[in-house]
Amino acid sequence: MIGSLYKDFGFAQNDQIKSGLVSTFPVILDTIIKYWIFRYLNRVSPSLVVIYHSMND
Repeated sequence: MIGSLYKDFGFAQNDQIKSGLVSTFPVILDTIIKYWIFRYLNRVSPSLVVIYHSMND
């Protein structure tokens, strides 16, 4: 999929860039999802966030 994007935009394929994207994309996606969940939990019930933080401590 990444290779086809390189071809579409006319870039030369670079394995280091591919590895960097493959290794960082899941981390960024996970961070965004966790941020969204905690924001939603905080709106629904702030006590849930306090309970979660106390479980981690």
